[in-house]
Amino acid sequence: MIRTIVAQKYARGLFAVGQERDRFKEYGEELKRVGDFLSSQPEILEVLQSPIYPPDLKMEIVEEIIKGLSLDEEVARFLKLLVEKKRIQFIAEIIEAYDELMDETLGIARAEVQAAFDLEEEDKQRLAEILKKLVGKEIKLRVVKMPELIGGIIVRVGDLVLDGSVRSQLESFRESIIKGEVA
Repeated sequence: MIRTIVAQKYARGLFAVGQERDRFKEYGEELKRVGDFLSSQPEILEVLQSPIYPPDLKMEIVEEIIKGLSLDEEVARFLKLLVEKKRIQFIAEIIEAYDELMDETLGIARAEVQAAFDLEEEDKQRLAEILKKLVGKEIKLRVVKMPELIGGIIVRVGDLVLDGSVRSQLESFRESIIKGEVA
């Protein structure tokens, strides 16, 4: 919970600056590059997080990251702030929160799809088109494989939940039997 609050606070701060400068998309792309770099170099992230290493060494490392990734001045300042305030460990959550703010601003709805099996790319595209017509927004799908559903899918877009799982159907059938509604 605290991680989420911290991540949202920092993401909103950078996003507001990005909107003021009409560069929020670019900042989002740069943040993702930073996140990709740090996840590919976990030892660097470990040094930046660790209280063992002195702040000046951490800033040298950050300066090298900034140069290597050719970061915008504001994103560079943001990265330094995260290290100074000992918040760099939240970078993945900050990137996710920033991405959500971007989607919201651009009118993109996020849909979580729980599926009993892997979905083919064609199926994902069809599902996204159907959901787009249903909610009237572009859709960004996140598919989570959940074999315990037995078959079918469950889709969540905001407050809308569409449950077409076999598990759910079996549960309904079981309830009907218990109530004596099945003939």
